Amino acid sequence: MVKADNAGDVPGNLACGRRLPQADLSAGGGAPGRRVLVLLGCTQQKAEQAEEPLTWQDFLDPERLRRRTEQLKDHTRPAREMFASPLFLGALAGVATLRQALGSDAVGVLIVSAAYGAIPEDREIAPYDVSFGNVSIEEARWRGEHLGLPAAVRAASGDYPLVLSLLGKSYRAATDLPGDEPLPGKRIYLTGTSGLHWLPEGSSQVRLGAAEMEAFGAGPMTVKAKVLQHFATGILRGGAAALDEVLGHVGAEGFLKVALAGRDI
Repeated sequence: MVKADNAGDVPGNLACGRRLPQADLSAGGGAPGRRVLVLLGCTQQKAEQAEEPLTWQDFLDPERLRRRTEQLKDHTRPAREMFASPLFLGALAGVATLRQALGSDAVGVLIVSAAYGAIPEDREIAPYDVSFGNVSIEEARWRGEHLGLPAAVRAASGDYPLVLSLLGKSYRAATDLPGDEPLPGKRIYLTGTSGLHWLPEGSSQVRLGAAEMEAFGAGPMTVKAKVLQHFATGILRGGAAALDEVLGHVGAEGFLKVALAGRDI
């Protein structure tokens, strides 16, 4: 059985840190009310390798970062071409199908980078050896505030009625700090079997365990991307009505219904 949970109360109150410029984080245009933002985390697997990639210490000093980036100028790539994990590449395949269904301007991608902060997919970046996955949750939250991630993601989400988060545990900790303000729009988290202990107001979650992996033909490292791909195919087949169902009160249940409809069975 698929597992979809409604949002609960959000405890605590933690400052969101400095706000990053948002002008380049979301695409313009698209059908009003039918826009989707996909949140992806950066990965340690990089398509472009460098003998001495950027480190966290480089990002703490702007001048040092400028100098080191210049040294790595021959290794820079757009962010969408830098990350090479099966989850990331599979998610981009789902995004391509969503854009086919809704239009290129109606689907945005925001990458949560443990080094650069919240970046659009076309941002030129250099190879780096920084990840939230190898630090404690407390450290991830501190780094997330230093990078301005909560405010940046909140601001970028404001243009999209639907936000789909494929972020892992530590990336969610760096991005979604408990607070009093509800998130803009409707956010659906794709999570592991254990799910989230708290959800921002107006959010829901889809827990992906053994049953979902079997239903969608994917393993634990790729199931989020596979479900996104099937969801995109379901939107392509069902059109505006399929997305409207998700944007309605059903939330995660509607998302799963569309994803199941997108399977080739």
